[in-house]
Amino acid sequence: MRAPAILCGLATLAMAAPAVAADPDWTVDFGPAARVRPDHIGSTHYRADAVPILEATYGDRLSLSLDDGLKYRALRWGPVEAGAIAEYRQSFDDNLPAGAFRMSDVVELGGFAQTRTPIGVAEVRLRHAVGGYDGWSGDLSFDTGAPITASFSLAGQARVSWADSSFTEEYFGLRPHAARSFGLPRFLDEDFTTVGAELDAVQQLTPKIRLVAAFTADRIVGELRPSPVFASRNIFTTSLGLTYHWSARTPR
Repeated sequence: MRAPAILCGLATLAMAAPAVAADPDWTVDFGPAARVRPDHIGSTHYRADAVPILEATYGDRLSLSLDDGLKYRALRWGPVEAGAIAEYRQSFDDNLPAGAFRMSDVVELGGFAQTRTPIGVAEVRLRHAVGGYDGWSGDLSFDTGAPITASFSLAGQARVSWADSSFTEEYFGLRPHAARSFGLPRFLDEDFTTVGAELDAVQQLTPKIRLVAAFTADRIVGELRPSPVFASRNIFTTSLGLTYHWSARTPR
């Protein structure tokens, strides 16, 4: 699964932006956002925090997003693109129960392939974590979006996300003494699977400033035993922020 809190997917909404004569050499959208997210995956308690929004492109092959990762589109066959990807996975580890493992943020490296259709973009990803849970993860997603008015756009995503048992052990396992007290196995060998959706909205306030909002809902569908860490299968996040736009193209 991608990071449980998605920071207002401006990359997803790019397809909803009005067409221009040619792509600029580079673009940057940056700003702050307020977010509500679970204390940790599997928690029923939520908290608010502040996060940055960053979306950048260079040419038509390289893009960077705190939400979507660093992508290099190395190969193209008509509507199909493929290349390398690096993603940052933020670990939510607040208010963990006694005996739980402390989870660390990780960088995941891998590849992706995507194809454009008349109504959106279908994509598949496969990555391996560098450190942290040191396992594999992947996503299958479909993104779509469109302008509703000249200054307001909506976009959505449907997805299935997966991670191997190394992820499950790191995020839901307990230390040996805690596992024994709850009658749980020493090691968790189940994969972690979720299905989910995301809704993004962008309101253009000025030619450079945008109000961005996102809501995501994911449901854990894999086999997991109840434990002090795992109390809910639902993972909800919402965020609201402002971004400022820079571009190599001078506004007309």
